[in-house]
Amino acid sequence: MASSRTALVLFFFASMLGAVALRGADFGTVPWALSRASGLAAFAVLTASMVMGLLISTKAGDGILSRPFVFDMHQFLSVASLALIAVHVGSLLFDRLFGFTSLSVLVPFLYPHEPLAMSAGIIAAWLTAITTASFWVRSRIGQKRWRTLHYLTFLAYLGGLGHGIFAGSDTELPFVYWGYVFSAAAVTALTALRITGYRQAQVRKAPRPSPTPGGMERGAA
Repeated sequence: MASSRTALVLFFFASMLGAVALRGADFGTVPWALSRASGLAAFAVLTASMVMGLLISTKAGDGILSRPFVFDMHQFLSVASLALIAVHVGSLLFDRLFGFTSLSVLVPFLYPHEPLAMSAGIIAAWLTAITTASFWVRSRIGQKRWRTLHYLTFLAYLGGLGHGIFAGSDTELPFVYWGYVFSAAAVTALTALRITGYRQAQVRKAPRPSPTPGGMERGAA
């Protein structure tokens, strides 16, 4: 599993460097088709990573899947989504119709078309990169800080969802539309389960006041 993650990280950087190096080539409509396909795949894999992460924190998968397996899959899918994001972004540099530049695909609010939705996707990509990289520094920053940093995945997911819905050219396709719906439903349900489970745990941990003698007498009466 570790070698697979390393290979995906190298693939990410190779994709970005290759995209910059070959930016002047003319590939017709292939880059646009590749960008659309990799973008949808990246969101699907990001959703799977979110589900795996929430299965760990909610313990909803205990008894069905082993926790080490779920964690490894969570980490692997995070890296895989980042690699697909690199393909999604890098292929746009070859598209001559929309005129993307190296800066406009990396810096928010530079591309004029659908600036909010496009910027949401760029910010989501950076947040995904940060949270994915945090797996390799978890022992250095500590478990508590790592978990706090990992909350950025929720913002990355929301940014990716908004980018896909409002900037994606395939949102009107039934399988894409319902894919977004099922993704949002699954993540929302597991997030709600996590929040309610956390509150219940806090209630169980809260110290209970000991009964006063007077209260005991009133109860006895």
